[in-house]
Amino acid sequence: MKLDPKKLLRSRYSIVFLILFVALLYWLQSKAIMPAVMKIIESDLFVEKETEEEQLGKIPTKTQRTGFALMHCKDALKQGNQLPDNVEFLDDKYEAWALGNRNYIIRSSLRLIDPEKGQLEKHFACKIRLVADDEADAKSWSVLGVDYGN
Repeated sequence: MKLDPKKLLRSRYSIVFLILFVALLYWLQSKAIMPAVMKIIESDLFVEKETEEEQLGKIPTKTQRTGFALMHCKDALKQGNQLPDNVEFLDDKYEAWALGNRNYIIRSSLRLIDPEKGQLEKHFACKIRLVADDEADAKSWSVLGVDYGN
């Protein structure tokens, strides 16, 4: 006996088969799929282990690490050719935030002279990550983004 799908849809049992099919899908999801998904979520598969403990948020005092981060952010800003030649970085006015996993946000100011407007102070921000242990080495840092307010 051959099963014809068109006849099955028109038969009086089509609603019963639909209900059984939906019940089977529900049972399959609740007993097989979701337990497997929950087991994967609860595992350490997606957890990135921190290499060192540090306080998250604004860093209240300037440290050697944030000083190097600022230096590398300034270099990235200079290499981006976004700055005029007569720019002066105000290194004493920077702020830093630790985001975890050696990621930092650095915000600082710079001063430039506009022939029409005179002396202007602008701000820039940089997201940077320490990828190796040597803070002084430029290769140990990865600049993730620089924003300069024009």
